[in-house]
Amino acid sequence: MSKYIQIGALVVSIVGMALAMPGCGRAVAPESSTGKSEESAAEKEIPVGTLTPDRALQARCPHGLTVECDECRYEVGVVKVDASLLNSADASHAGLVKTNQVPAPGKMTVAVNITGEVRLNDNTAVHVSPRISGIVREVKVDIGTEVKKDDVLFTVDSVELGQALSDYEKNMALTALSEKNFQREKSLFDKKIGSEMEKIEAQIRLEEYQTALKASEQKLHVLGLTDSDIAEINPSNHKSLSGSLAVRAPIDGTIIEKHAVVGELVEPAKVTMVLADLNTVWVWGGVYERDLDAVVKHKLTESIPVEISVPAYPEATFRGQMNYIGATMDEATRTVQVRTVIDNRDRRLRPGMFCQGRILVSTDDGVLAIPKVALLSDEGKDFVFIHMKDDYFLQQNVTKGREFEDGVEILAGLTPGQTIVTEGAFVLKSDVLRSKMGAGCAD
Repeated sequence: MSKYIQIGALVVSIVGMALAMPGCGRAVAPESSTGKSEESAAEKEIPVGTLTPDRALQARCPHGLTVECDECRYEVGVVKVDASLLNSADASHAGLVKTNQVPAPGKMTVAVNITGEVRLNDNTAVHVSPRISGIVREVKVDIGTEVKKDDVLFTVDSVELGQALSDYEKNMALTALSEKNFQREKSLFDKKIGSEMEKIEAQIRLEEYQTALKASEQKLHVLGLTDSDIAEINPSNHKSLSGSLAVRAPIDGTIIEKHAVVGELVEPAKVTMVLADLNTVWVWGGVYERDLDAVVKHKLTESIPVEISVPAYPEATFRGQMNYIGATMDEATRTVQVRTVIDNRDRRLRPGMFCQGRILVSTDDGVLAIPKVALLSDEGKDFVFIHMKDDYFLQQNVTKGREFEDGVEILAGLTPGQTIVTEGAFVLKSDVLRSKMGAGCAD
């Protein structure tokens, strides 16, 4: 055991001697106005990333100023970047390394992840069924057919409609006859031939038949006939009184379900077709309780954007606006359902698809943040490269905070207006890390 203690003491002694000797691998403090070092001869090495730009510029090595020493500058975290690698300020030269100023604190975007399902837009989907019972005579469309409003989907032969048409025809004839009788009595009265009482009685009968005709016409409307259908009714044309009802499309859309078959009995309570406008779809997703605060504090009038992706198109991102936040929580999944309207004019999204989504909401407070690519790490320490002067950059340790969709929060180590490397920082990092590979003036 004593042998190991002696060896350990020897190692400690050698290391202590090395630390006491100025030279490469140490940032030596600049001399004071009295000509003496501001620190004792036994000062400790200053960790890379903790020097300020002013101190880094004044640091010295056995060859002179450390920043000017090609062999030692990396030991204090300084990197000299070749002009060919730098992106020019006027964008005339696109280099690998790009710089930007640290922006003032502002709002950042937080992404709340959701899982959900693509569904029909219920506000633009219609369940089509006839208003009367009958037998399907003809089907005009098939699944997938694009139709316009008022296009005929299928026709139905109905006894009820036939009776209503018969009543309408009878009232038309009686109204026409009473109209002639009234005009005759009125003419006789005007010529002082007929009595006023007979004219009044003829007028009363005319108004009664007109009322009955209007009621029978209204019934035809209720059963599903349009104004043009009723206008085509001609007592002399028995085909117009056949009792065949044309069921029309109430909106523009696509036939996505069809249950109508020729010869089948259909009823008002039975859905025969589903017609939907697929230009937009709904995405219903669940927000977990832990993420609810970030969503509900934003009013829907602020147009909360949502991005979704589906396995069918892994490279595509579909964007929409959330327009509803559920009022209750699902006790089984502990989620609140939210609804997003997605543009689907290209018809790529299909109701029933599973999807992943992100709700993009902004923070309420101002955040000092930088691009994620600007932040580097090594041995548990986070750092960036700040501009010192000319083509010199310095490694600067920072304290990282929250990560956002479009950046990362910096709690300490940077101030607004500083110039940092935002792209290509890995090139500078590789140069600084030479110290871990034994490089330097001690080679």
